[in-house]
Amino acid sequence: MKLYYLFFVFLITCMCYGQNPLSEKFGNVSQKELDMRTYEKDTTAHAVVLEEYGDVSFQLIKDRILLVKQYYTKIKILDKQGVDEAIIQIPYYRTRKSEETIKNIKAVTYNTGETNTLATDQIFTVDHSENWSEKRFTFPNVKVGSVLEYQYTLETPFVYNFEGWEFQSDIPKVYSEFSAKIPGNYRYNRVLKGFLKLAINKSDVKKRCFYVPGLVDKADCEVFKYAMRDIPAFKEEAYMLSKNNYLSRIHFEMSEYYRFDGGKDVYTKTWKAVDKEMRNDKDVGGQVKRNKFFKNQLSDAILNEKSDYKRAQKVFNFIKEHYTWNGEYRLFNNANVRQAFINKTGSIAEINLSLINSLLAANIKTETVMLSTRSKGIPTQIHPVMSDFNYLVAKVTIGQEVFLLDATDKLLSFGLIQTRALNYTGRVMDFKKPSYWNPINPYAENRQNTLINIAVDEEGTAKGKISQVNSGYLAYEKRKELADTDEDSYLDDIEKRIPFVEVEKYEIKDREETQKPTKEFFFLEFNDAFSSEKTYLDPFFFKLFPSTPFRLEERKYPVDFAYPRIYTTRFIMSIPDSYEYVNIPEDKTYKLAGTKAICGLKTVAQNGQLNMTFKLVINDFHFTAAEYQELKTFFSNLATLESKTRLTITKKN
Repeated sequence: MKLYYLFFVFLITCMCYGQNPLSEKFGNVSQKELDMRTYEKDTTAHAVVLEEYGDVSFQLIKDRILLVKQYYTKIKILDKQGVDEAIIQIPYYRTRKSEETIKNIKAVTYNTGETNTLATDQIFTVDHSENWSEKRFTFPNVKVGSVLEYQYTLETPFVYNFEGWEFQSDIPKVYSEFSAKIPGNYRYNRVLKGFLKLAINKSDVKKRCFYVPGLVDKADCEVFKYAMRDIPAFKEEAYMLSKNNYLSRIHFEMSEYYRFDGGKDVYTKTWKAVDKEMRNDKDVGGQVKRNKFFKNQLSDAILNEKSDYKRAQKVFNFIKEHYTWNGEYRLFNNANVRQAFINKTGSIAEINLSLINSLLAANIKTETVMLSTRSKGIPTQIHPVMSDFNYLVAKVTIGQEVFLLDATDKLLSFGLIQTRALNYTGRVMDFKKPSYWNPINPYAENRQNTLINIAVDEEGTAKGKISQVNSGYLAYEKRKELADTDEDSYLDDIEKRIPFVEVEKYEIKDREETQKPTKEFFFLEFNDAFSSEKTYLDPFFFKLFPSTPFRLEERKYPVDFAYPRIYTTRFIMSIPDSYEYVNIPEDKTYKLAGTKAICGLKTVAQNGQLNMTFKLVINDFHFTAAEYQELKTFFSNLATLESKTRLTITKKN
């Protein structure tokens, strides 16, 4: 389905006085709402928003112009899982100098024959970070069938943080409405994101509605209202980018502010203007001017390496091994590469800016790439929105080859960036020439080759060996898996997946050599598996998709696997003349969208030896919503193949 975008720019003006305009809605709970047992448009829903309203205006409060948001909602609880909707969290922002205020919280639980009102001492404040806190409460006496109502007021001095409105959430909504009155000296860009259309889209100008004491005249306002009806729940599923890319919502971004003294502050700028500012930005551009410091940290063995490729590799390994990531991103927040290097720990920005400085000091052509992580969302390309970016990597050009480098994880190899950073596009800067958008293409050679050898003797005793080689991102994922557990636990998990075997011996090669594939060897003993007259054997020791990850009836957003991959398993088994194979698996081939994905199984049995080859190729890591049903069928067939395939071995009479 097409993703709808609506773009608005307005320059108008507003002020609102008096009580919460949504207060009159509170308390109007009908018997029909109390008697409601299911939501007919989604009978699987655990809860449903019956109605929801938001109203935003600019108000003069204690000689300060504040943005004031009034919120009201009514929720129906339909089953036990829906009771979780009774836990409410209202986030608010703060700095050292100022903060948002949440006030006038009112919440009531309605059950047939009784109501329960939230007590003020049941509202708690929880701090999450230096800048974010929340008001938290739980509705009293909530049960299946309850109707919940609550409202609150948010006052904020951060008028540039006009967040807009989310029509869609993880539960369905019958009706959601957002209205606002915006002073004309505040100019915002607006974007309607998501797949759903507005049911109401109204805009008008109200004359002379905003007044600041001491000024001669009143300003005009734009008064607008947006609404949606019958909004389905947004259901997350495996292999998706951030839901922020797809949720139906109105997003606001301040572009300009016309001050009352006649001046103008510009917030939405051109990339040309941003490039100029970034050259001297203390957190990014200013930090890429530490070449001399980092050149002094590089050994002569690195600097004197004649091969550009090998010299770049040595620089990368030096920075990667020197640093430990402190868990922070800090792209535009007090980066200091010199101090980070001394401390041997740093943020994403500090580590990779150190890498960029060092590569430049080693005379390697290097540029800075700003991007957004997969969980944050795809950055806006219409105009610069610097808050979209939260990650930074190095772009290295050696001859005709281009490499993206990320030194924030010791398990990463040269040419790989964190999976979380594989988010389609980034903005490249060298702080001399104009910046430009560059595709973030994942490393292509990601393979897993598995060889399983099993030999059965005349007594029915079997031994086996599994050899598995992983390369590219699959090697990186394997190294992460091994780093997160001890060897005994790792092997215990293997034995649980293959319940009829015991791992007698285990070897791994090149675990620490991140530029090389990982090579694992499992030496197996079978627990009397072939002592009976008939033995059933599951040849898929390592299942990739034992069940399909795609179960939605309809998926309106794309499927994204992050990177292409190829899995190959060869299963070789030999049995003596006293045994024979029956019910040998049939050859099968499944294809998806031509050659975007292919799955195949081929089996040959001759003279007591069985050779079965399985291959899964995902050539394209991105699939559109239009391809979802075909992809769903493909993975359903794949899951059936892996979970249902069996070998039958019997003793001859």
